[in-house]
Formats: sequence, C-alpha cells, structure tokens
Amino acid sequence: MNELEPRSSTRREGTHKDTGTAETDENYDLVSVLYHCLKAADACTQYIADAEDAGDDELAEFFESARQVQNRLASDARALLVERMSDARAASDEEG
Repeated sequence: MNELEPRSSTRREGTHKDTGTAETDENYDLVSVLYHCLKAADACTQYIADAEDAGDDELAEFFESARQVQNRLASDARALLVERMSDARAASDEEG
C-alpha cells in the first residue's frame, strides 16, 4: 500500500480567498473545523444509541470513542480560536 502524499497548498503566494467576512481564511477554516467536529460528535451520540438499541456493544464503544475524539478536537479548535482572536484583538488595540 502506498503512503499518502502530503497535501500541497493550491493557494499561490500573495493570493487571498475572500470568505465574505472580516475574518481571515485561517480563522474561518478553524471555525468550520470546530462546527464540523461538534456536528460529528452530535451524530455519534445518535449512532451510540442505535448501536445500543441493536445490542451491539462493540459498535457502541467505537462510536463513543469517535465521539470523544471529535469533542477533543472541538475543544482544541475552540481554545486555538480563542487564542488567535485574543492575539488579533491585542494587535488591534496596539494599532489604535
């Protein structure tokens, strides 16, 4: 089996993708990851219930593990977003 090759950026130096918001692309992407992790964790909650209803403990444990991973990623994304927004605010305060 071949190893996955690292994803290369398709964005050229000096180009900017407009998100339609005042936020940077990177912060927008971070918010998107946060949202999708929370949605995935929520979906896993339903999958756990479905597996438990079917009496499939192995699958319920798998979905519980997946839910925990998604919640951890969401927590990490939230913390990183808070840090980045605080840094942006401090930089803005220094300019003004």
